[in-house]
Amino acid sequence: MQSYPTQPTWPPHQPLATTEEFTRSDVRMHHFSLDDDVETGFPTSSKRRRQMSNPHRPFIKAWPRIIYVVVGLVLIIIWIGVMLIFAREEVKAQQRNLRGDPQSSLYRTANQLVMKGTLKNFDPVARSLTVSWSLTYVDTDNKTLRSLGDTEDTSFAVNIYRDVKVVFERRPLTPEANQTIQELGISPPRLRIDNATLAPLGVLGLHTWDSLDTSIDFTQAVEDNPWKQPLFGYPFDVWAGSIVFAASDREYADAANLTNTYAFPPDGAVLADSTLNWRIRVQRSNVTCSYGDEFEGCELHLYFTGKRPLLVKFAAILAVIVNWTSTIGIFLLTCEAVIMHRFHILSETDILAVCLTALFALPSVRAILPGAPDFGAILDLIGVIPNIILISVCTTMMALAKLTTRKPE
Repeated sequence: MQSYPTQPTWPPHQPLATTEEFTRSDVRMHHFSLDDDVETGFPTSSKRRRQMSNPHRPFIKAWPRIIYVVVGLVLIIIWIGVMLIFAREEVKAQQRNLRGDPQSSLYRTANQLVMKGTLKNFDPVARSLTVSWSLTYVDTDNKTLRSLGDTEDTSFAVNIYRDVKVVFERRPLTPEANQTIQELGISPPRLRIDNATLAPLGVLGLHTWDSLDTSIDFTQAVEDNPWKQPLFGYPFDVWAGSIVFAASDREYADAANLTNTYAFPPDGAVLADSTLNWRIRVQRSNVTCSYGDEFEGCELHLYFTGKRPLLVKFAAILAVIVNWTSTIGIFLLTCEAVIMHRFHILSETDILAVCLTALFALPSVRAILPGAPDFGAILDLIGVIPNIILISVCTTMMALAKLTTRKPE
């Protein structure tokens, strides 16, 4: 039935037709409803009652729109809040690295030499961490670290060695060397690098920009735990690495005319900057200096740990939840349509396109995970491979059902 406006459109000075003369064609010509009063042109009492039975209907219709807009805004705010929490956690991790090992940082004193490492790159495939090292000293407040070589008084050459052992110096001094060190007012050397002919890794301390790069090998930190196995346990894998540093005073060694002598260990190490999708920190630093009956060396031993940050773990867990939610939804639709014979799902919904889209979307979601390793991690065994298998079965069942239920034209 055609709907007509409720108000008359003819000019008010024209007389209205009588009831007997009024027909449906006149209604169609004058464009007002049959429920309107013929003489006045206004709605009748019955029509007014129907219009007034639900006066808030437009407002009720707007409620669902308001609700889902509010829900969407709340989800956006929650997501931004979660990202801000992860960003704050990243800043705190960098501050912890700058403080260094909690035990050694409590006992820092002025003029101690501290190695400062800048994290450059961590390659999980090569299992190698690249760090750029510089040499700093502790200021008079026993906290602040300043670059060695920032003033003339704090500029001197220090030879840096890695993965060596410090032993007693037993080589004799020549008379000329003995006279030179006496003129400088220094004592004879006591320690040296075990390999007297080893070239130093680099020379630090002359300038503030002096640095050297090292590559540190990482291995599995926790044995007999597949969840923490490197790469396979993504995103819960834990890595461990270590390096040994020793130093020698180049000026004093030249005065003594001996190579790699006047050896000493740096007093600690800190890390600066961060690596994307990784949390690297110095778990423990240990200076092994013992002058008892059994001398065991005097070097700086650094022990590193590598973990995935909370953001990576959150993204991986969220991806698994989304994958399984989509898979269960498609599986239920397939069972309802094929097994329960609800064929309107096949005819009214392009469920086959949904299955094919999900089949190719799951590997794409896995590929964009932050820091994701090659395919084969435990995450794939839980949240990717079974999902692909189930969706492939659902796609096949939907395709066969569409072929068998198609009506002949």
